[in-house]
Amino acid sequence: MKVIFKDNQFSFQILRLLGGATSGSADIGEVISTAQKIKEGDFESWCKEWTALAKRIENFAEECYSNGHLTSARQAYLRASNYYRTAEFYLHENPNDTRINELYNKGIHCFSYVMKLNNPVIEAVEIPYENTNLPGHFYHTDNNPRPTLVLVNGYDGTKEEFYGLAMSALERGMNFFTFEGPGQGETVRKQHLFFRYDYENVISPVLDYLLSRNEIDPNAIVLMGESFGGYLAPRAAAFDKRVAACIANGGVYDFMGFRRPSDFSREEFFAYVRNNQEEVNAINYEEMKRNPDMRWAISHGMYVSDAKTPAEFILKTEKYYLKGIADKIKCPTLVIDTENEHFFPGQAKALYHELKCRKDFMLFTKDECAEEHCQVGAKLIAGERIFNWIEDTINNHINVSS
Repeated sequence: MKVIFKDNQFSFQILRLLGGATSGSADIGEVISTAQKIKEGDFESWCKEWTALAKRIENFAEECYSNGHLTSARQAYLRASNYYRTAEFYLHENPNDTRINELYNKGIHCFSYVMKLNNPVIEAVEIPYENTNLPGHFYHTDNNPRPTLVLVNGYDGTKEEFYGLAMSALERGMNFFTFEGPGQGETVRKQHLFFRYDYENVISPVLDYLLSRNEIDPNAIVLMGESFGGYLAPRAAAFDKRVAACIANGGVYDFMGFRRPSDFSREEFFAYVRNNQEEVNAINYEEMKRNPDMRWAISHGMYVSDAKTPAEFILKTEKYYLKGIADKIKCPTLVIDTENEHFFPGQAKALYHELKCRKDFMLFTKDECAEEHCQVGAKLIAGERIFNWIEDTINNHINVSS
């Protein structure tokens, strides 16, 4: 589904923003009018126009707040936070660009007012992790033990972006928790922690923290991975049996998957990259000049994995593979796919077939207008179907505490 731009990457990000309108994280007119000012495939133009919009909406939010219009202030701060996230999105090919932290910090600042003014409660928490802490947001309505949906972020999302999903969980009587692990959000930008394949070592401290809270039903923790989280969450669920149910939206069995040439086996491909790094770098740099989608995917991948070259980034993905891992998952698991999945095509089915637990497969289609990666632009129908599965699973397959 193309929106405004011919370029796949820009079009997808606009649809992602428009989907945020369902939760108040964007407004349709603001998104369309801003997008129309941006030059096709131009990362600098993208940053400039979204920054201008974010500043304008933030100024309005501040005016509302100063004049005591607190509901309007919360709503405007929420949109401004999302627009700052969008403005910073394509800057990662130069990790030393000072705008990365400037814009990111502005988004965090705006969302802090959303948290301050919101009811139900959005609580900022820190999770002890190795020699530091991971930032998280805990959404809850009271102190009673409830089922909890834990959202595992993906390749490029932020914890603030899942405000709408959190509100949907609360409406259904669940708590919601999301955080940023290595390679994500604050942890990569401020702590320089990078993605790791053994994500059970990230989720286990998260569950330790959650289970210390009275609001959590220890028997009803649902772990949901979004986008690249569709690898991270199943990986964690394979090793930490405190996960009562797992969702992969969408499923990721092998990170490189379709990206390697069809005439190479997986082993041959990584051996070739390892032994021909100069050639692989030259090929990728040339493709990045022609293809904005490739330019972002590689540059951002280098940023979040601490790789200095495309070849180094590719080699770091070798262990992101669920063969021999997925079949260890014991809890009920939902694998989600979309008809126009272009980031990880074929991966959801590969993961589903590897599972030995009780499992379900959910496909979103063009007829539902939900065919894009993670159902961007169709968050209402996506949430309805996914939460139906969660509710059915909690009611029929999980021993919820009374």
